Amino acid sequence: MITPSQVAEFLSEDLRMAQVAAVSYSGAPLLGSVWFVFGDDRFWFSSHPSSPLVAAAARAADLAVLIDQFDPPDRIRQVRVRGPGRVETHHPERVQQIYERYLGRDVSAWPDFFRARVNDDSWILWSVSPHRGVATMNPNFHEESTRWDCFAESPFAPS
Repeated sequence: MITPSQVAEFLSEDLRMAQVAAVSYSGAPLLGSVWFVFGDDRFWFSSHPSSPLVAAAARAADLAVLIDQFDPPDRIRQVRVRGPGRVETHHPERVQQIYERYLGRDVSAWPDFFRARVNDDSWILWSVSPHRGVATMNPNFHEESTRWDCFAESPFAPS
């Protein structure tokens, strides 16, 4: 069984991207690679308001999030979750956390575009709650996994 600390460590590794999938209002599939941070029991993202993933989150659609690494045989790891999306109130500190993960802590070294986004409330902060999912690690192709069907059973739930 995978421990909550193993999941937390994997999700906090720098530069790891999330793949997010949803179904559009018209039924078309949506998929995007998105910068993220995990905190306060949610996956957090910041996107342009025209993003179809933002539209899915705004209508509280179920979204799927995949964070993975595929470096066999030792490093095959995945966290796959599904849960409702939600558009959040703009929170500059949370947006900065997301960008720091990919651009580093020295904000003065960031491209102007990203420095401007931290306080730009026209960009959308949105999140996904990991209600259902699986975390797997496959060292030497031996699978260890933890599955959950409600947040209380997840490795994210408080002990």
